[in-house]
Amino acid sequence: MSSDSPVETVPSNEGEEVVTAAAATTTTTTTKGKKGCCVKSKKFFLYDSGRKEIQAFYFNQVGRSVLFISFMFLSLGILQLAFQTAGCPQNENGSYENCGKKVYGMDPSSVLSVMALIGGLSTAVFMPYAGAVVDFSDHRLAFGRICAILLVLTNFVQIFIFPSTWFAMVILQSVIAASTFMANSMVMWSYVNAPTDHILHGITSSGRLWETIAMLSFFIVVGIVQFTSGWDSVTVARFSQALASFVGGIGLFLAYKRYEPVKAVKTLENGKGLFVAGFVEIWSTASSLCKTEPSAFWFLIASMFNEAAISSFTNLAIIYLSEQLQMSSTDVVIFIMVNFVTNPIGVAIHRTLARKIGHKKNFLMCIAYTLVITIFLISFLYDPSHANLAYIFSVIYGIAYGWYYPSSNGYFVSLAPQEKVTELWGFNSFCSVSLSWAPPLIFTSLNESTGNLRLGLIGTVGFLFVGLCIALFIPEVSVDTTDEEAATMEKDNYQTDGAAVHARPTGSNRFKLPNFTKSVKDEICA
Repeated sequence: MSSDSPVETVPSNEGEEVVTAAAATTTTTTTKGKKGCCVKSKKFFLYDSGRKEIQAFYFNQVGRSVLFISFMFLSLGILQLAFQTAGCPQNENGSYENCGKKVYGMDPSSVLSVMALIGGLSTAVFMPYAGAVVDFSDHRLAFGRICAILLVLTNFVQIFIFPSTWFAMVILQSVIAASTFMANSMVMWSYVNAPTDHILHGITSSGRLWETIAMLSFFIVVGIVQFTSGWDSVTVARFSQALASFVGGIGLFLAYKRYEPVKAVKTLENGKGLFVAGFVEIWSTASSLCKTEPSAFWFLIASMFNEAAISSFTNLAIIYLSEQLQMSSTDVVIFIMVNFVTNPIGVAIHRTLARKIGHKKNFLMCIAYTLVITIFLISFLYDPSHANLAYIFSVIYGIAYGWYYPSSNGYFVSLAPQEKVTELWGFNSFCSVSLSWAPPLIFTSLNESTGNLRLGLIGTVGFLFVGLCIALFIPEVSVDTTDEEAATMEKDNYQTDGAAVHARPTGSNRFKLPNFTKSVKDEICA
């Protein structure tokens, strides 16, 4: 019996009629309960998925995440080849000792940090141009497609990593893969939009979940292959790059199939190229924000330091685990897998705290938490006998990573002025990579001069500390009660059984978010 149909009765028996009506009521309640559960699940995993650009966002998150995480296996293969080329002995568990010999003029343990250094510099130089393409041209979609294709092809070529080709693969990964990955991310975020901060918060959280699911699934598949096949790190790296190219390519294809062409949101001055326009725009944006939107300005300055520390820590942690703790490649894979499994805990913490204590306090707590656990790691995890303790830190860092990215994005959106949202997406992406080369540079310099990997991680701690101090003094943005009620009402009216019912904006307005917070334009920098 359908829950929408009237209650049926049996006229021959009153008691039977009551029983039938009660059964119908129970059936209706059960059906509604199941429906409500499905709607909640859809909101959790596919928030606002009725729009094509949001569907594309989720597909893009899956595709780019798989291509990103495959680097973990590639880096282990590169590390093995670097130590082998240097002629360093291998331990019983498969790890390598730092024998003091050089490879291409550096310690084998410095190869990955040099990759991060080159990758950070290349993306910092390339991102202003990418931002100019997004803002000043009608080719945003075409540019994104080209970057996605190059990203997939670069990962595919890395299938052919051998003792004679590995250093060339290092350069290819550092320059091409790093730059196109970040450019694709910039295009992806420029398409994300929502009518309220609350809804955008749900979209970014769901996107982070799909990112985690994709990376964890990929890790499980490749990890199982590694555990059962007995392959060395280089062979596993080849397999992971082949799988990532296939799965990541499909995800990006489905994403760009759903994106629509977008007209330029700004006019390029005559005689000025996109590359120059990109750097000029960054300077203009920074100067303007300092005077008119100090909260957003100081958040982005803090983001430069926080993102540099957190993004570089992945590479540096692999080096630290492999050499300082003498963990095998299999142990490192387990460490990273546990890290991803615990990411959703961080997402759940973000969802809870952001709505209870606000974006700023949630963000500050996340940075402080990451800073403290990094200090603990350096203090208590420094000897091969401490290897088992590493898995505890894997859980702790998994929470930090799951917490940081949605809290950072949510806080940024709550501060971004309505009329500059599209422009600031690009500026935010640039700030996130502009100093990403610095912690690897500090790590490499200290490792080459002292051979102390613990000391090398000081750069990460320092950048987190500076980022936290700057974030503490971000001007508060007050919220009127009436505005909060309006935002809540908008959110309630926006969703009907999980389906989007608002009209899709067009042109440049499609990237603008209604600002339900009190204007901070009176808080002008002196």
